[in-house]
This record gives sequence, C-alpha cells and structure tokens, in this order.
Amino acid sequence: MKIEYPILAIDYGSKRIGLAISDSKGIIASPLEVLKITKNRGIDNILEDILLVSEEYRVKTILIGKPQIFKEEYKYSVRKIDKFAQKLTDITNIPVIFQDESYSTNYSQNMLLSLGQNIKSSREKIDMISATMFLQEFLNSNYKGNEKSH
Repeated sequence: MKIEYPILAIDYGSKRIGLAISDSKGIIASPLEVLKITKNRGIDNILEDILLVSEEYRVKTILIGKPQIFKEEYKYSVRKIDKFAQKLTDITNIPVIFQDESYSTNYSQNMLLSLGQNIKSSREKIDMISATMFLQEFLNSNYKGNEKSH
C-alpha cells in the first residue's frame, strides 16, 4: 500500500484518544488534540469528531497505535483497537494502518518528567504526545522511500 500524506495518528485509549497529524510531505508530526470518552460522549461521538478532523486536515491515511507486546493483558485492548479501526474505516473511507506503540506512553511520561511536568496533571498530554511520538517514528522509518519518489 502506498502511504499518502497527511497522516492522522490515533493513540486509542478507553478514556482518552490522542491525535497527532503529519505535514503534507510526511516529514514532521505535530500534536493535535485529545478527545475524551465520557458517559455523555461515547465512541460514536469520537468517530464523528475524527471524521471532522480528517476532513479539516484532508487526511489521506490513518495510523493507529497498537501494542505489539504479546501479553495476555493486551489481548482485550488489541481487539478493541481492531474493532475501532474497522468502524473508523467504515465512516471515513480512509485507509487505516497500524504502528507499534508498545512503549509510547512510557516514553511520553518520561519526556514530561524530564521537562518537570507532573504526570497526573498531564494525563491528557500523554495521549497526544504518544500519538505524536509513534507517528514521528513511522515518518522517520518511511522517509527514505519518500525521498526517492520526489
């Protein structure tokens, strides 16, 4: 599958979904926002929000973080992510691909700590930073291929 830009990255969680976006050349990832799942705003509302973001930024590809650690406790999360990805594909008609995000939350927390941030008060930032980190990792690993095609 040919990767097209910009890419919308999604760090899927049960309470919050972090979003990040790439530039149109697939070089730089930028944090976008965090969508909260609440009693009044369920997954269908989140999917509609993502559709609006996708239209606003003219997203060509969606990248969803998916843990590649094969531990029993991740099986349920992976199934939820797969189900979410299918719903997202159905509503947006945008190709969805996956990126390993096994340690992105830990890296994000460590980065915030190194900047003197309090983890508890920065929980929302963590999801957005995680999406940005695994998107940038994806862009970096695919950039050489892009360079040849330009």
